[in-house]
Amino acid sequence: MHEQLSTSSQFIGRFHVLLVHLPIGFIILLAALEVLALLPRFKGLAPANRVILGLTVPAVICTAVTGWLLAGGSDYEAGLLVWHRWTGVGVAACVLALFIIERAGWQRTYRVGLGFTLLLVALAGHLGGSLTHGRNYLFEFAPSWLGGRRSTEADAPATVGKNLMSEPIFNAAVQPIFKRYCISCHGPSKQKAKLRLDSFDALLKGSENGPIMEPGDASASLIAKRLQLPPEDEDHMPPEGKRQPTPEEIAFLQWWINAGAPTNQPASSLNPPEAIARFLGAGIANPR
Repeated sequence: MHEQLSTSSQFIGRFHVLLVHLPIGFIILLAALEVLALLPRFKGLAPANRVILGLTVPAVICTAVTGWLLAGGSDYEAGLLVWHRWTGVGVAACVLALFIIERAGWQRTYRVGLGFTLLLVALAGHLGGSLTHGRNYLFEFAPSWLGGRRSTEADAPATVGKNLMSEPIFNAAVQPIFKRYCISCHGPSKQKAKLRLDSFDALLKGSENGPIMEPGDASASLIAKRLQLPPEDEDHMPPEGKRQPTPEEIAFLQWWINAGAPTNQPASSLNPPEAIARFLGAGIANPR
């Protein structure tokens, strides 16, 4: 019975991703109409707010409820999830309060409350995006003065321009690839299938379905198999639409697993083939 309730709650909860944009759009529209209503030619728009606010109330309640249910079976970072949950509930509470205030005719209070609600929506949306895509998703490609990486750094493969032959191989060459392509779904903020790839111990532990790597045998390692599936295959990793490792990076990961998945040894002690040595020693000549 408990399992049936859990399955049902997750089925209902997953509608959150469909519903969440509806109240956001309504709230932004309410704010836009309030601003436009300050201009004489748009005075006639003011009454529309009451109708839109009436639609926002059930939309935001349904969004909050489905989000709460969805979070119950998630693999997201607990702290970030708590903040997102309660900011979402806060948005719903603010909308209910705005409905009451607007009906009471307290326009100044309504406008101030609407501004606060809009800020809370932005915060809840940012937290939701961080849960889904990783903490730095919003600012990853921002200008450097906003904390983003330069576009050349963001677009280049993980090892371009670096000589890694004499450095500990996991931290220097393997982890940057995981960080670039995998950590957003399998890191501290989010662990799809309860898999983390932000440390070697976590990689060895595997996912909720068991080990994903067999040191010494890439052909038997699930992580290597998933990388080589056609992009349109639902089991391909990273999923279609996400940034994909280059063929050189995939070949390097396969070689590393076949070499026994060493951690602290430098690549120079492992006698890598010429292509791998070139990849580690001088980066990739023609990065995509």
